[in-house]
Amino acid sequence: MKKILVTGISGFLGWHIAEHLQNDFKLLGIYNKTKPELKNIELEQLNLTDNRSVTSFLNQHQPDAILHLAANSNPNDCEQNPSSQVINVDVTVNLAKYSAAQNIPFIFTSTDLVFDGENAPYSPTDTPNPIMVYGKQKLEAEQKVLKVNPKAIVARMPLMYGLPKNGLGFMNAWLSNLQAGRNIYCFTDEYRTATFGGDAAQGIFALLKNKASGIFHLGGGERMSRFEFATQMATHFGLDKNLIIPSLQKDVNMPAKRPADVSLDSNKTFTFGFSPRKMADNLEILSFSF
Repeated sequence: MKKILVTGISGFLGWHIAEHLQNDFKLLGIYNKTKPELKNIELEQLNLTDNRSVTSFLNQHQPDAILHLAANSNPNDCEQNPSSQVINVDVTVNLAKYSAAQNIPFIFTSTDLVFDGENAPYSPTDTPNPIMVYGKQKLEAEQKVLKVNPKAIVARMPLMYGLPKNGLGFMNAWLSNLQAGRNIYCFTDEYRTATFGGDAAQGIFALLKNKASGIFHLGGGERMSRFEFATQMATHFGLDKNLIIPSLQKDVNMPAKRPADVSLDSNKTFTFGFSPRKMADNLEILSFSF
């Protein structure tokens, strides 16, 4: 069984990767501070910004592929802390160089936020134009990765939803507030093609299995505002939709400017076997396990 090194295993997508790929691969999960509660997976703590330690680790474990999820994915934090460049760009490029030297698959998860939101839906061949530091860092990482390792896979991820046991993700917070009778404020003017975390993991597996290379989008098949998503979520979970307050991006003062519509055209990835289910079907399944 091939060994895949998964950085950022303690994150939202990392949890779904662990849940959905551990039967097909031997996973070696890397975490920074918090050890995740994952069974049947080898877990190691490693500071990815320490190049010497990373090189020693890679030489010791010699993975058959690298799935690089680790990042500072908080746009507001990236806007205020330029040091996020290290994990979002420098670490990514170093891992891409190693994978190229070893001739092993390298998958880097980027973001739909490399686009400015003015001309959605976006295909992988559309020209990026990020309007926030986080998006600029991810775009820089994409370009440098494909330069040092042309065989790499750049997987642009959309907003992802689900209820992983590590408690990460916006859905957990929204549901907790609605259950407690508290209002949640959701944008009516921010559109995404959200994908269930398990479907995203399936899409990444499909790209790996089919030995893909280049840029791919892993968006779901439905364009929806955050407000529309919250309303649909509340319906499936039997919660009070009146607690969901429609709001506009301009109503919230945020360090990072948000694009209005970064919906993704993922038809290219569909041809490689990515098959996200309808949001309603996923929400129905999640509501039974909540």
